[in-house]
Amino acid sequence: MAWLCHPVTLVAVALLIVNDHLLKRVWPGAVTGKLSDVAGMLVTPPLLALLLSPIVSAAARFPVLKARLTADRVPPVPVSRSRSDDWAALAAIMLTGAAFALVKATAAGAETAERVWAVFTPSATVVADATDLAALPALTLAWLVWRRVRPAFSDRTVRQAERTVRPIRVVLALPAAVLAVTATSAAGAPSDSSVVQVEADDGQIFAFLDPQREALVTNDQGRSWRRMEDRPSAPPQTRACVPGEPRLCYRVLPPRLKVERSADGGATWSVDWQISPGRQGWLERNHEPPYLNAKALPVASMAVAVLPVPGGHVVAVADGADGVALRDPSGQWRRLSLADDRDNLSESSAPPLSSTGSQILAETGMAVLGAIVMLLVVLAITGWAIAPVVITIASLLVPWWLGSGPRTPEDSLMTIVFWGMGLFTAMGGAAGMLASKRPKTSRRHLVVLPAAFSAVYLPFLSWSAGWLDDYGTARLLAGVLYVLVFAVSAGAAIRSRARRRPARQPAG
Repeated sequence: MAWLCHPVTLVAVALLIVNDHLLKRVWPGAVTGKLSDVAGMLVTPPLLALLLSPIVSAAARFPVLKARLTADRVPPVPVSRSRSDDWAALAAIMLTGAAFALVKATAAGAETAERVWAVFTPSATVVADATDLAALPALTLAWLVWRRVRPAFSDRTVRQAERTVRPIRVVLALPAAVLAVTATSAAGAPSDSSVVQVEADDGQIFAFLDPQREALVTNDQGRSWRRMEDRPSAPPQTRACVPGEPRLCYRVLPPRLKVERSADGGATWSVDWQISPGRQGWLERNHEPPYLNAKALPVASMAVAVLPVPGGHVVAVADGADGVALRDPSGQWRRLSLADDRDNLSESSAPPLSSTGSQILAETGMAVLGAIVMLLVVLAITGWAIAPVVITIASLLVPWWLGSGPRTPEDSLMTIVFWGMGLFTAMGGAAGMLASKRPKTSRRHLVVLPAAFSAVYLPFLSWSAGWLDDYGTARLLAGVLYVLVFAVSAGAAIRSRARRRPARQPAG
């Protein structure tokens, strides 16, 4: 943990978070891309070393166990903890370098990494780029940081201090490092065009794009499209009837992704196609602009047109950033979205209506914050000093409240400042907790962390997967589960504190 909390590593963690979630969105390009690679080379080895250290230590003790089993009087072979830590650190650095080189130098490595990364960030894309290998020398700095930290472990006083501050590092530094490495921003950028109007004329369907004011045209019911310079001939129509059948009409209802059908000239209407409000909200997140200074594109059914064809008619609906919805003569609907080259509309380009774990980065951060706050409250109930606990909680909650929902680069920059100040104060509050007289706390209270995190995270995970359609329901369920976990945890903490109180002696 000392390696992970060295100032160089902490700066790399901060750089990784700021670069992935702010700088890449404000100044996209090669420089911001390489900054993430360099920071990753400094943060990943300490995290891997935490996982490898127990394995290396166990392997180092195996000869001792073998000797004791094969001979009664073989003297035990001493095992140096610092030596095993050296091997763990070296293995972590070599594994990081080898994996990074494989991913960036080969298409197979990039594809494998993308599948693994989908567990953490389903929308992220990993691209093989040999120029990224220029970040590998940063591993030398990571090794030098380890060599700087390592000699301190030979001092018994330093080891005792390390055990004292370890809870602070587990609660504050470790989640930040894991979040920085795993919750990277998605590489794939949403479309910067939207279909704002459709027209049907002379056997063709025209889908007009904004802001380019160009059109994609199809004459085969949407199977293929071509781009052309053209402008709409009339304002967008939210209602259209089948030529020759004036009683059969369709209409759209912005801001919903929804089409209604009438067979009696508009006297009554029924839903013919729609995306539920919950899935539409998920699509709106999926189509959010990749850059903070970019204009948000609407995701809504904005215009409708009807084209008569042999055997029936085709209905075309302009759905904004989501592209076009087409109804074929048999009555089947399909969504077509802009391809990467912006010259075609296809079903394969349409984003799915759900993706487990995607588009919930803010909710994941909220779950981490909620878990830390609940643990601090439980510690206060068990008898830890109240004032440092309150300072620590306030230092975490105030930046979250002040920086919620940033929309401009300036707002996001202020959010980073708020969080920097808050985390600095939170570490001071946590240090005050450890410095004050504190009761003996059972490790069972640490169960609060995964329980509180799961209570908040799992409902939003279910919403992203489509198991819960409504976001409000997921939010309500997360709140209810969080309160239940808190009630159970607080009750256990109160009982634990009551058991530690000495029984009163009867008056004599």
